[in-house]
Amino acid sequence: MTLLEKLERKYPGAKIHYKGPNEDFETLIFNRYPHVIPANLDSYDSIYSADSFLPWELLGTVTSIIEDTLTIEKEWKRFRQKYKAKQSGFHIVGKDKHLYIHAGATVYPGVVFDTTHGPILIEDGVKISSFSFLEGPLFVGKNSQIDNARITGGTLIGNQCRIGGEVENSIILDYTNKHHEGFLGHSFVSNWVNLGALSTTSDLKNNYGIVKLKIGDSVVNTGTIKFGSIIGPFTKLAIGVMSNTGTVFDIASNIVESRIQGYVPPFTWIRPGGLYRLEEFLFDTKKIMARRSINLFEFEDFYLRKLYGKCTE
Repeated sequence: MTLLEKLERKYPGAKIHYKGPNEDFETLIFNRYPHVIPANLDSYDSIYSADSFLPWELLGTVTSIIEDTLTIEKEWKRFRQKYKAKQSGFHIVGKDKHLYIHAGATVYPGVVFDTTHGPILIEDGVKISSFSFLEGPLFVGKNSQIDNARITGGTLIGNQCRIGGEVENSIILDYTNKHHEGFLGHSFVSNWVNLGALSTTSDLKNNYGIVKLKIGDSVVNTGTIKFGSIIGPFTKLAIGVMSNTGTVFDIASNIVESRIQGYVPPFTWIRPGGLYRLEEFLFDTKKIMARRSINLFEFEDFYLRKLYGKCTE
């Protein structure tokens, strides 16, 4: 669940107000969630700031996020009971009471679930192929596909994702593909991202130094030695792209260069310094979204055009 969904479930009927980083982004949010109200009051019952949800700090809260889900969504307890009758061919390391599989999920023989370090939640429509190893705490969203994967260290996977290869302690949002071999570690990956075969993130410097991120003109100290990449929405990494520790890919980049480091600006084409043509980006994006039966709304198209204009001024 997103933060907004959690708030709506915890406080039914509460009015939710929002203030964003700029007017254009606020407009995008208000169009996407018409029931959210502009923040124009002097006081609020609760305030949630973006500073409390920094990607490198979120990675350490995967267990609590999953436990929140179990508390809010009571149906999960019943999902575990329903699936027991179907259990066949997969193996559980740790306590089986911490494995929750929706009755509509499909798990092939030869899959190993390890609940020693936390619960595992598998949503409706998920398919997990043979020879996959999944370690808790882990959440896999609706209609996602896990193929020949090793997933460890506390990971959240959104809806309709395609995941393979090795993933460690990462948050992956909806409609994202990392379907082939390659390592994704201690990273935050947004919606509609595609990671090509053998693309790999480094999540530890060879001198074990603190990871610092360059975001635009700013440098941010994560305070940790273990952090990989932030990969913005609609970004595509070609086969074999190697991302140095702390690489930040801003929105809508299409990267082919074999080794990347630092900050990759929005709408980068092929390599830093190149520019994705707007109409080509929008055409590609709409075609990709249509494969999942999703359309780009007019207000989203408008926002992306405005963002592109500001990035190319």
